[in-house]
Amino acid sequence: GGEERRGWRGGEGGARGGGGGGGGGTCSPETLLSKCKAGDLVEFVGRNQYPHWAVYVGDFQVVHLYKAEIRNDFMTDAGRGRRGRIVSDLYRYKPLPAETVVQNATEQVGVREEGLSWRNSECFAAWCRCGRREFKIGGEIRIGKQPYRLKVHLPDRTSHTLEFQSLEDLIMEKRRNDLIGKMAVMQELAAHLQVEQERTDRNSD
Repeated sequence: GGEERRGWRGGEGGARGGGGGGGGGTCSPETLLSKCKAGDLVEFVGRNQYPHWAVYVGDFQVVHLYKAEIRNDFMTDAGRGRRGRIVSDLYRYKPLPAETVVQNATEQVGVREEGLSWRNSECFAAWCRCGRREFKIGGEIRIGKQPYRLKVHLPDRTSHTLEFQSLEDLIMEKRRNDLIGKMAVMQELAAHLQVEQERTDRNSD
């Protein structure tokens, strides 16, 4: 429908929707530094790990949510040996000016635990760039509608679309998919679709 409000760029090129922590378009933190501009968002990926997001603020440094604290670290330290990529345009919301993105990030440095308004590093970085409350914990009321869609690309070139009541729910599922890997996601979906099919078959008897 027109009122879809897809906050997320759904799985372009099959790289995202299925997760897997793979290397699609990734490079070393050192190479990443040569490509980044202040205000860019960076994602570090590693096999069987949650992706880790950070805001590049210039001078080789990033601000990121790590271990329940907003920290300012050198990009090479924040990456912890993982490869990364620029993900500034993953969300369809209009980005804020670069200096505002940097200011949003740096103003939060030192905030910890109970003071945090974001569930994970991705929500924090995306909020810095877009400034939207949907990225904050409890930023949306779940009212039964499911306006957000996450497209998971399957190996046989088909895709399956998952629907969510809030952007926060979608991000949690997308990150879980990245953690457990593409094959595990496929198996879960296959089992789920099988159950749905059996239910349909029973109802049509």
